[in-house]
Amino acid sequence: MSARISRSWLALATRNSSVPFLYQTRTLTAAYLSPPFRQQYSTSSDANEQDHEAAATTTAEPTQDDKPARPVRRSFLRKKAAAVTQQQQQQTPTKPAPQKPVTMTSTEKQIFGNLLEQLGTERRQQSQTELTSSTPSASSSTESKPTLRDEEMDEMAQISAIFDSVLQDMKEKRQRSAARTERQESEIAVREQNTAIEEKLQTGEYTDDELAEMISSKQITMDRAIEAVIMRESVSIEAALWDAIDNRRGDTAIWEVCKERIFNILRHLDDEKKGLLGVKDESTSESFLAIPPVVPTEPVVTELYPKMLLVAFKLLNLHYPESHLISQFRATIKSMGRASAVLGGSTALYNEFIYFYWRGCHDLPGVVSLLRDMEVTGVEPNRRTCGLLHSIKNQRDHDLRNHWRKAKVEGKQGKANREPWWDLAPNRKAVRELFGDDGWVKKLEGRVKEIERARDY
Repeated sequence: MSARISRSWLALATRNSSVPFLYQTRTLTAAYLSPPFRQQYSTSSDANEQDHEAAATTTAEPTQDDKPARPVRRSFLRKKAAAVTQQQQQQTPTKPAPQKPVTMTSTEKQIFGNLLEQLGTERRQQSQTELTSSTPSASSSTESKPTLRDEEMDEMAQISAIFDSVLQDMKEKRQRSAARTERQESEIAVREQNTAIEEKLQTGEYTDDELAEMISSKQITMDRAIEAVIMRESVSIEAALWDAIDNRRGDTAIWEVCKERIFNILRHLDDEKKGLLGVKDESTSESFLAIPPVVPTEPVVTELYPKMLLVAFKLLNLHYPESHLISQFRATIKSMGRASAVLGGSTALYNEFIYFYWRGCHDLPGVVSLLRDMEVTGVEPNRRTCGLLHSIKNQRDHDLRNHWRKAKVEGKQGKANREPWWDLAPNRKAVRELFGDDGWVKKLEGRVKEIERARDY
């Protein structure tokens, strides 16, 4: 009974007071919804509410004669708390799903940089106009307009610094790109120019003036110019030799080309010496060798002469192996003087001579004479030189075995034994000089090993 009276008084006080209106404000509602407030007042109000609900359930048990029980009323505070909670949940924004970072393409960066540059230009122009307009009326503006605060000035300075840094980066990037493009274009131009020059040098389609211009402008070195002249002249001489062979004019035509265009190469050394001394020789015939004045004569002659001798001897020996002019080749070189014997002698040419004297003439004393000439003129041997001499020794062993086999058969038949070719007096002496204990084979093999050892070091 006392509990029912207290609840009645509480309801009457609630209707006649301004508490419901105050609970409709946001401040008190939020305070009520806070955990401390709810924990503080949960004991009294919840207990009263539970007592009220228990009394309603005990007094409102269903019977056939009684009226239906009235629905349980919720307090105003609970309804207001539920409404505020629902409103806050609706107003709370949901977190968007994480997205991938958006990247900018190079075109977009370029457009963005252009926009920033335009904005920076407009901003600088606007600041300049503001400064010019504000300078005459500085005293009046200070009285009429409020001054900017330090924070706003700092913020504007930071924004200006950001814009300036972006514009500076874009400017530096453009400068680097322009420098890179210019460097690439210059490299391509130099590469194309070098390719064109190299094609001219290889084909020989250049004049003396063009070669002099290349050397003076340091487009090519002097060594490269010498190589180009040697290549051009060697191609010209070989073309003349092949023309004599293709036209079937015989070995004499090849010999005429050798006398006109190969053996006379050394004359250019004498002409150069006479030109240095100021002496003119008008009795000499016209030369087919064209050496530009800007290129020194000596390195061209010293390399071209032995090279052309080797080419001519090979062609003569290949196409006319029975020609008597082959044996005159070495004699003609020696007859032109010591300079011809020294400059014209090469390891490859002497190897060809050894092969010809042995395979073509079977002249062992001639082979020994060639080895002496190599030692006198300073021509170094190589592996092929030693191989040719070993082939001579192998041929000798094979011939002697066959000879003694035949001699044994002929002796049984009562025939007289013939002396082998290798036991002839000149050949026996040549064999001792070639294959003896101190013979040429051992000396040449030792010299080849020394050359290879020095080359390795």
